Amino acid sequence: MADRRRRDMTLVAFLQAQNCSNYPGSWRHAEAIPDFLTAEHYMRIARTLEEGKFHLAFFDDRLAMPDIYGNDHRPAVEYGIRSVKMDLIPLLTAMGLATKHLGLGGTYSTTYYEPFHVARTFATLDLMIGGRAAWNVVTSLNDSEARNMGRTEHPGHDERYDRADEFIECVLGHWQSWEDDALVVDRRRGGTFADPNKVHRLDYQGKYFASRGPFTVPRSPQGQPVMIQAGQSGRGKLFAAKWGSWSSPPTRRSPSPRRSMPS
Repeated sequence: MADRRRRDMTLVAFLQAQNCSNYPGSWRHAEAIPDFLTAEHYMRIARTLEEGKFHLAFFDDRLAMPDIYGNDHRPAVEYGIRSVKMDLIPLLTAMGLATKHLGLGGTYSTTYYEPFHVARTFATLDLMIGGRAAWNVVTSLNDSEARNMGRTEHPGHDERYDRADEFIECVLGHWQSWEDDALVVDRRRGGTFADPNKVHRLDYQGKYFASRGPFTVPRSPQGQPVMIQAGQSGRGKLFAAKWGSWSSPPTRRSPSPRRSMPS
């Protein structure tokens, strides 16, 4: 008897906020649409993906243009080899406002940003697009990125993941610091905006990061953004396994200070 069990496929579109696709010369194709510096370009992509029943539109990112060969950026600029790299959050917001169901994910580095900033940025995005946001966790790649961020060289591989462990602990702690029913917005009598007993200060203190709180963004319809991670090294796989179970938040609880997530 034929196997009649339902088989589902998850469709994810891999995108880049730049002038070309994974094929660097694609911008030269006669049918390439040259409006990649406009919101309409990304909104059009989002609507097409949603019509095609895609589950997720996902952007990778890098904080530098290609310049490793000969320490020279000019060939990348001349030939359009990923020389444009725009910030993803405005693009994801535009795409989210143009769609209703498409999941939207973006890459932010744990090496060159701060946990509170990333937590607030993605929590806000998640609210603005109705609980469809995802954060792709990366530790960044090369010295060009380090120099753009005021450092002389990129940290070592394992150290970057040690920092990333703390980074996620801190971000998750902030995301979980508002309980689900903390927001009240009761206008009667003296008025109560939110229950102060259900908004908690984090007081996180680790080796690499410290962040006090309280967090400034209430929870979204999905609770918190989904986390994505695609490391292929042994350390990267351990990192993904450690945090994968936290992509969907458990029953809400107040965070505990310092290293509050599971090890």
